[in-house]
Amino acid sequence: MLLRSYPATFRAAVRSTQPCVYNRCMVMARAKASIETANLVKDVMTSGKLFSCGPDDTVDSALELLVQHRITGLPVVDGDNRVVGVVSDFDLLALDAVGRVNEDQNLFPSADQSWQAFKEVKKMLAKSAGKKIKDVMTIQPITVRPETNLEDATNILIVKKIRRLPVVDAEGKLVGLISRGNIVKAALAARKASAAANN
Repeated sequence: MLLRSYPATFRAAVRSTQPCVYNRCMVMARAKASIETANLVKDVMTSGKLFSCGPDDTVDSALELLVQHRITGLPVVDGDNRVVGVVSDFDLLALDAVGRVNEDQNLFPSADQSWQAFKEVKKMLAKSAGKKIKDVMTIQPITVRPETNLEDATNILIVKKIRRLPVVDAEGKLVGLISRGNIVKAALAARKASAAANN
């Protein structure tokens, strides 16, 4: 903490005679720690319960996962939980063949495009029946490690124009995901912490 660098007698005096000063110092220390520790992917990635699919899963089952959990893509893992690919909603629906739904690759197009696009999506869904994830997944995906610098991961997401990156350990096993949303949350948390430290 911030006050550890001061003598014990000073810390005791701050606590006993100036509680508001002590509390402010504690807030500043926590804010500083929050900013300084969120430097690695592991500090902001999503971990714990992760949604994924296997190469032999059906496209329909993966689409159900996307819809049920309101996500836009899945890492593909083998029997040992090693990442072997990734799939997105566009991969699963082959939407790159749906007359380029729109430039933003939005699954829900504008009003003047919506009806035709909707019919095309229905056709793609019909064609996907029986297909396996291995038929549509992107192989050899870009991955990062928990110890990867957060700035490097952010640059990959921006430059490659992708929404998420699988996070793997030394054996290539899935341990987390880092998305644009994770980056935004980390940036907002750092800004709030900085603001609190300066008040």
